[in-house]
Amino acid sequence: MQKSRVRLSPHLVAQTQSSYPPPSYAGLLRLVGSIFLITALFLVVRHYYPGGQPTPNTLPQDEAVLGAENNQAKSSEYYLYEVADGDTLFSISKKFQIKWGEIVEMNDLREPYALERGQKIKLPTNTATKQQQFYENLKNKIYIVEEGDSFVGVAQKLNVSVTDLLRSNPELHAPDFLNVGQVLRLP
Repeated sequence: MQKSRVRLSPHLVAQTQSSYPPPSYAGLLRLVGSIFLITALFLVVRHYYPGGQPTPNTLPQDEAVLGAENNQAKSSEYYLYEVADGDTLFSISKKFQIKWGEIVEMNDLREPYALERGQKIKLPTNTATKQQQFYENLKNKIYIVEEGDSFVGVAQKLNVSVTDLLRSNPELHAPDFLNVGQVLRLP
C-alpha cells in the first residue's frame, strides 16, 4: 500500500490530534464585546428610565390637567362633571350624548334623581366628555405629557413657542426626554 503525500500551501494548516483546539482570539473578543454592549445598554436604560419612586408632583393635586382624561379619577373610565345651576339628569345626558340610565348607574343615584349645584358626578368617557375636559383645562395652564408627546410637539399642539414653554419649565434638565405623566406648566 502506497502512502499519498498531501501538499499544503503556506495558508492551510493541517489538523492535529491535540485534545484542545488552539485559542481563538476572535471568539474571546466577541465575548468581551458582547459583555460591554450589554453593560452599556443596561446603564443607558437605567439612566433614562430610573426605577423606584416617581418624582413628587409639586403642583396642586386638585386641578384638572390639560391632556389627561381625568386628573382626579386616575382612570380614563369616567369624566368628573360638576353640576351647574339648571342642570338636570336629562340635560346632562343630552349635552354629553350619554344615556341617563348610565349616569344613574355610575353614580348610584336614587329617585327622584335631584342634582344639586356643585355636586360632582361621574360620566362615561366619550368624545363629548373629552372635548369638554380639554376646554375646561385650558384655563389651568398645565399639561400632562401623553404617550408619543415630544417637547416641540406639545408646543405646536398648544400653539406656544418652544422658548416660552422652556421658560415656564426651568426645572427641566432634558426637554428632549419627557416621561408620560410628567407635568408641564404653560406660559
